[in-house]
Amino acid sequence: MKFAPAAFVVPSRIRAIAVLADRHPGTLRLFYGEDSLPTPDFIKAAAHRALDDDLTFYTPNAGYPSLRRAIGDQVRALHGVEVDPMREVVVTAGGMVALVLACQATVGAGDSAIVLTPLWPNVAAAVRVAGAEAIEVPLALGEEGFELDLDRIEAAIRPNTRLLALASPGNPTAWTATEDDWRKLVDLCDRRDLWLLADGVYERVVFEGKVAPSPLTIPGARRRTIVAQSFSKTYRMTGWRVGYAIAPPELALAMTNLQEFVVSHAPGIAQEAARVATLEGEPFIAEAQARYARNRRIALDRLRRIDAVTVPEPTGAFYAFPRLQGLGDSFDFCDWLVRYKGVGLAPGNAFGVGGEGHIRLCFAVEEPILIEALDRLEQGWLAYRSDYRI
Repeated sequence: MKFAPAAFVVPSRIRAIAVLADRHPGTLRLFYGEDSLPTPDFIKAAAHRALDDDLTFYTPNAGYPSLRRAIGDQVRALHGVEVDPMREVVVTAGGMVALVLACQATVGAGDSAIVLTPLWPNVAAAVRVAGAEAIEVPLALGEEGFELDLDRIEAAIRPNTRLLALASPGNPTAWTATEDDWRKLVDLCDRRDLWLLADGVYERVVFEGKVAPSPLTIPGARRRTIVAQSFSKTYRMTGWRVGYAIAPPELALAMTNLQEFVVSHAPGIAQEAARVATLEGEPFIAEAQARYARNRRIALDRLRRIDAVTVPEPTGAFYAFPRLQGLGDSFDFCDWLVRYKGVGLAPGNAFGVGGEGHIRLCFAVEEPILIEALDRLEQGWLAYRSDYRI
């Protein structure tokens, strides 16, 4: 019996570290991209009310109209652009489903997609699950941090390329596209007739201003741009599984129809909690941004004091992505850290081309946990270098 190509998608190496950590109680778990604190009370209270109001039935495949309208209002407030919530917004069962639906609607067997890496591996996996080839093109790493390499991107485009996918702010790089970056990417996609898939789930986790720049603001971008979003990172709702996509009307309709055959819709209770988060969450977001900024400074100051470690300054998201000089197998090092130092980090080679030699540290944790994890990392790196003569 033969399997379909999707059956051969390999599991994430981040999950492999998580499984190992489960076997080593007491491991400090900084490998996942989530805050260590729970969902805020005002969102949980909204879910309790939704349960009392019996929002336990099927919802429209594209999500409750009330949530879609709230999303449209928020996009207008943050980015100054109008989206039609009934024709351009699709609520999904998590940001991952938004990515899967976008890929299913734009690429298939015989197609290829450019994926800018280092990047959360699920984006390239979504391309491969759709039957297309993911062509990984790395960001350039200069003295100031990661940046676009437009010449390299254009050189990688093939006659069968249909899609360009990236994340901003990026996971794991914490690179954030500027308005000028988006303008150049939109121009490239116009010239080469590509869809632009922008994963924007960290757009509210930024260290200058309230929100990261969006491709939605670039003139002419809307007809070929899909923005994948999630409530997970902004509102500490990773386990609630509710996200959304903003797409041109015809594509949004296709994604809505496809969702029926994937997961039908996001849970109604989670949708109502997300609506309340959207309407009432700005004070919470400001508090979270301040906390992440403090933790970012702690992480950077400490990492930059460790021998043979360099780290670009994160401009968005809640990750540090240091490069460890001479490290040839980041998965082996992260495996070693769990076993011998009790700290779990994500290996850079889990994030595709350009990631090897790095590790990802999520600093969205409580300060004592972060400080202890940095202590263990420094001790571990010094011992590992000595043991392996790096």
